[in-house]
Parts: sequence; C-alpha cells; structure tokens
Amino acid sequence: MFYHYKFWHSLKNPTYFTNVVEEGEVIGYKKRALTVFILFIALFAAREYWGMGTENLTTLFASDLQNEYFVARILSMLGAILWATIYFCFHYYGVTYLLHLLTDIPYTWIKRVQLYVVVFLLIEKAILFAVFYAVGYTTIFSFFSLAPAALQLIETDFVLFTVNQLTVTTVLIIIVQYLFLSKWEEEASRKMLVVKLIGIQLFMALFVGMISVLPIKEWIARGLG
Repeated sequence: MFYHYKFWHSLKNPTYFTNVVEEGEVIGYKKRALTVFILFIALFAAREYWGMGTENLTTLFASDLQNEYFVARILSMLGAILWATIYFCFHYYGVTYLLHLLTDIPYTWIKRVQLYVVVFLLIEKAILFAVFYAVGYTTIFSFFSLAPAALQLIETDFVLFTVNQLTVTTVLIIIVQYLFLSKWEEEASRKMLVVKLIGIQLFMALFVGMISVLPIKEWIARGLG
C-alpha cells in the first residue's frame, strides 16, 4: 500500500497514519523531512543575522575592531548553523532512538511521528523570534513557559531554566507522541508509555537547566589558556 504523505492530514488521522506506516510505504515523507531541516537552518541563521545571541560581540564593534567583528560574526553564523543541525538531529534521530529503546517500537515508525515534534519546536521558535523581532529585544525566558511567572517567586537559576524548558509545546508534544505511539503499544502498556514520554521531557528540561547554570565558557577559556 502506498500513501502520499500529507503533514496536516496525517496529524489529524493518527490511527490511519500508523496503519499506513506499519503496512505500507509513505511517499514524499523524506522530502518533507528535508524541508523541515532546511527551515531549521534558515530560522537559526535569521536569528543570528538579526543579532539574537550575539550580544557579546557588541564590544568588538564598539571598540572599532571591524575586522575582528566581521570574523566573529561569520564564526557566529557558522556556529548557529551547526547548532541548528545538532538540535534537529538530536530531536529527530536521538529522541527517536531513545523512544525505540524504551518502547521496542521500530525506529523507522517512531521517526515518522517525531517529525511532528520537530515541526512543533520549529513553530515555537519561529513565533518567539517573530515576537522578539517585533518588540526589538529578546528575553531569557520563553513566554510559552511558566518561567516568567515563576521569576516573581523563585530566584534559583537552575529551577527557572528548567521550568523554562517545559512549555505549552512540551504538552502538545507529549499528547501527539502518545496519540500515535499508543497505537503500536498493548493497552496494558499505554499508561507506562505516558510516564516514559513525560519522563523524557523532564529529563531534558533538568539537563538543560543544569547546563544553563554551569560556567561552561569560563571552563573553556581556562582550558584554552
């Protein structure tokens, strides 16, 4: 059985789509996945070009070090493209493999579902960038999370950065993953599937929270010195 992949149509019909993935061949899927990857590169490059995350380079420009500033911006752009590639591959391939290990669902099946996750993350980041561009400045915490509200009560950076990773998109991702992956699980295993999906998101949030408060730049500078 052949199925011409349609992103939104497949999203609205999880039962039909999972049956097709299990029994037939999905035509046009690789093209959609490549398109999403290219959009990730374009978005991260646009954010860097606008200046998002390049605040530390301002001192070079202010010091009239034009050549150094130009080289730094090129390296920063290459870094943004590299980070976009790593980010996409982690969520598309890495998380897929982790889910495969935790559920025993075939890797290629899960990867079809994980593309939705990557798209939702792309949309979230695109909206954030659009808002930042409109107002002319960026913020550390996402308005899709409870971190801005938690900031009024909590001062611990680790907690705030962890909460910042748990957004509305995170909830949507868990729901979509469950709707699709549960079709390939026995009914008795579906409750545990929810625990696993939530656990992965919490683990990633805690990991990012921990990394965010570590003085990594200082460690690198000391190592190079």
